[in-house]
Amino acid sequence: MDLKLRGKRVFISGSTTGIGRCTAETFLREGASVYINGRTETTVQEVVSQLKADFPDASVKGIAADFADPAAVQSLIQQLPDIDILINNVGIYSSQSFFETEDAEWQRQFEVNVMSGV
Repeated sequence: MDLKLRGKRVFISGSTTGIGRCTAETFLREGASVYINGRTETTVQEVVSQLKADFPDASVKGIAADFADPAAVQSLIQQLPDIDILINNVGIYSSQSFFETEDAEWQRQFEVNVMSGV
């Protein structure tokens, strides 16, 4: 399918696994230049290498940034060129009882899941 994405620049937060990674693969198949993101440089570079092997003609780069750290997000923004498409995919959760979740954990989840997109 040609979605007319060839040459578009895409940034996808939280894109080293799961839905984010599948989204990156879809954009790469369509000919877009993709910037992936994960929390650690090691993971980001491993995924960039894998995607380059899977899509040898594609343009894929990575920028590591933990969205729980506002300074890391600012650094990411400074490294990122102008983009055409933004996918805010990053998200975290705790799999514990609502009533057992401490206020600090609720705040951390809010910061990453909501405020990082702001």
